[in-house]
Amino acid sequence: MQEGATIMQDGFARISAPEFLSISLDNALPPLPGEKPERIASDLGRGLWSLMARAGRNVLPGPAHRSELALTDELDALVEAAGQVVLTSGHRLSELLWTRSGPYWNGALARTLILQQARQGFLLLLAQAVAPRAVLFGHASPLVVELGIEGDLDLPGPHLVLLVCTVDPTGKAVARRGYAQAIKSARCFMPVGAAFERDALEALIALRDKLDCHGVDCMIMRDLGEDGLARQWKVGLRREETIIGQLRIVLPGDAGIAEDGEMGAAMAEDGAYALTPANFEDGRFVAWLEREIGKNGAANGE
Repeated sequence: MQEGATIMQDGFARISAPEFLSISLDNALPPLPGEKPERIASDLGRGLWSLMARAGRNVLPGPAHRSELALTDELDALVEAAGQVVLTSGHRLSELLWTRSGPYWNGALARTLILQQARQGFLLLLAQAVAPRAVLFGHASPLVVELGIEGDLDLPGPHLVLLVCTVDPTGKAVARRGYAQAIKSARCFMPVGAAFERDALEALIALRDKLDCHGVDCMIMRDLGEDGLARQWKVGLRREETIIGQLRIVLPGDAGIAEDGEMGAAMAEDGAYALTPANFEDGRFVAWLEREIGKNGAANGE
C-alpha cells in the first residue's frame, strides 16, 4: 500500500490528498487540441480536488453514516478540511477562505488579507452556473473573474468554484482566476464529470437506501487524484464488519472501453461495468447492479 493511504470503511484504500503548496496567480497553459479542460491538472484544480478529498466529498457512505446534508453542512466540511491545509505563506487555508461572496463585496476579505499580510485569499462558492469569466448565482449579481475560470464549463450546474483573490492598489479585492467542478447538488457535493451522472448517482443512492433496510451498508466512492476525477465509481458492500462485495463502474471517457457491448454491458478486463447514457436510460445498468448484488449476497449465505 502506498505511503499516506488510509483504509476506508468499505475496505478500499484512498491516498491522502496532498497539502496545498502554492497557487499561482497566472492561468495555466490552455488544453491541448482534443483534451478536455477538466483533465488539465492545474494548480487551482488540484487544490480544489485535494480539499474535496480531504473533506470526504467524493465519498457517499451508507445512510447510517451520512444522510443527505444541508448546504451549510457540506460547506462546513470543506472549511474544516481547509484547517488541515497549510499554505506556503504559513497560514492555514481556513484562515484565508470564505464560502460566501458577501465578504468579497463588503471589503472584509480585502481587510483580512491586508491585516494578515497575505498575498492571496480564496473564495469557495456554490454557483448555479459558470461562464468563462464569471460565477453566476441566479438572482444575485455575477462575480467577474479577471483571468478566467478553468474546468469543464459546458457541464450544467451546480458547480463548486474555487477562486484565488488578491488586493489591488486601491485596497479592493479582485478575483484573479478560478476553477469550477460540477457536483451532484447543493446538498451533495459528490463531483460529476457528465450531466447524466447525476441521474445515475440518484439510482445508486436509491439502491443504497434499499440495501440499508436489509442491513447492508453501501458506500459509493470516486477517487480524486492530481489529474482530477477518476473515470470510475467504486461501490463497497458491507454487512456489519464483513465486506461482502466490491463493484467497479467505469464512466464514459476511459480509453479502450466500448460505449456499449452486445448485451448492453460493456465490461472492462477486470469485470467492471462500462456505464453509458444508453444502458442507464433503458434500465440495463440497474439490472446489472441488482444481479451483481444478488450474486454477492448468495456467495455470503444470504
